[in-house]
Amino acid sequence: MRVIAGTLLVYLAAVASVFGLQLMAVAVVATRHSGAFDLERDGLAALLVGVPASSLALVALALLAAGRPRREGVRLLPSHVSGRALAAMIVGVLALSQGLESLALLLGLGLGANVEWIARTLGGASPLALVLAVLVVGGVAPVGEELFFRGFMQTRLRRVWSPGPAILVTALAFGLIHGEWVHGVLAAGIGLYLGLVAERSASVIPAVICHVANNTVSVLLLAAIGSPQGRGVHAALLLVTAVVFAGSLRWLRRPVEAG
Repeated sequence: MRVIAGTLLVYLAAVASVFGLQLMAVAVVATRHSGAFDLERDGLAALLVGVPASSLALVALALLAAGRPRREGVRLLPSHVSGRALAAMIVGVLALSQGLESLALLLGLGLGANVEWIARTLGGASPLALVLAVLVVGGVAPVGEELFFRGFMQTRLRRVWSPGPAILVTALAFGLIHGEWVHGVLAAGIGLYLGLVAERSASVIPAVICHVANNTVSVLLLAAIGSPQGRGVHAALLLVTAVVFAGSLRWLRRPVEAG
């Protein structure tokens, strides 16, 4: 119980840090316009300030709470999966991400206000802003989130639970921190897969790589074409991605190959 209670307290500190730093970023950006914040005008700037700050907070909390030895405490260990297995993991997370998006749209749920705002904002972003968004959302954010959730939280829960409950609870906590129920459910689904990747490879590094690939591709696609339109398109995408994702899961069940 002490392990679970301690992990919960660290998680609550992470939630407070993430939302607090994002609010501070909004306040900082708003000072440029006499304290008036406009989401469409200032949202991207606040995102580019708030995400690195909150990601650094997640990394700091994970490393401090993990204790010693810290690398083992956040599972920041060399991965022994083969290059082909890692490629299959990346393809799997991309297929799952698109499949969940298509399913949400087919069910009429949308993607959540946050994702829809990001799509609008990136569609009109300058080349420099787009590069910064790729670096921040595609690179910085996944590192902080994976080191905290799959690195620290899942590793800590594995001390008292079997893999299934540890992966599930960590994924739910990951979804909750996104602050919006549709986006949170989609993130929790991705979190389940990333938890399986981390557990299968005995390292957080493949999960970081998969998360970076997913976020980077998402940012670039949102900026270039937005979300595909039409129920027929999404039905086809859901079918194709389900087949691809099933294939990637077969790789996760194979014995770990050095490479």
